[in-house]
Amino acid sequence: MWESFLKSFIPLFFALDVLGVLPLYARFSIDLDKPKRAKVLRDSIITAFLITLVFIVIGNKILHYLNISIHDFLIAGGIILFIISARDLIGGGRDDLAGQEDLFAVVPLGVPLLAGPAVLTTSLIIFNSFGFFYVFVSLLLNLLLAGAIFKYSLTILRYVSRRWVEAISKVFVLLLASIAIMFIRTGVQGLYPPQ
Repeated sequence: MWESFLKSFIPLFFALDVLGVLPLYARFSIDLDKPKRAKVLRDSIITAFLITLVFIVIGNKILHYLNISIHDFLIAGGIILFIISARDLIGGGRDDLAGQEDLFAVVPLGVPLLAGPAVLTTSLIIFNSFGFFYVFVSLLLNLLLAGAIFKYSLTILRYVSRRWVEAISKVFVLLLASIAIMFIRTGVQGLYPPQ
């Protein structure tokens, strides 16, 4: 049970890339008063949670309808995660989403910064590998952790240089790329098991 939980929680933790989103969240919310900042944070967490759960249910039905196996999805999802990771590592991350303050809680914070392609893909893979309970609990705990970190974002950035936060975020993205390769390897082994 613990092993399955960790195999669900850890990939989602890296896929969320909270430290990568942290400077953007701080920049977006710095001019908001405390109650409004709390509402924005709550709305973004709820949005990301619901969007991901809906995607898991609908996405899984689509996979079954199209007769796509979990091994096919592991390979495709791994390739997508790897491309997302490589883009973040080489292209400088998500700063292109800054400047959209009007619907900040839902877009871009809820989607796509929290419930982005990496989280959606990883969640669907976890759902098909370990079941709904594990992805539900792992997603909920990861989003609550993200909410706690964002709540104290201004304090964190006051004491920790933004360069350090971004450097740690890049390490997380590299680990996500490694998880993507693991998904691809597992998918290939499932399609072509060793004789």
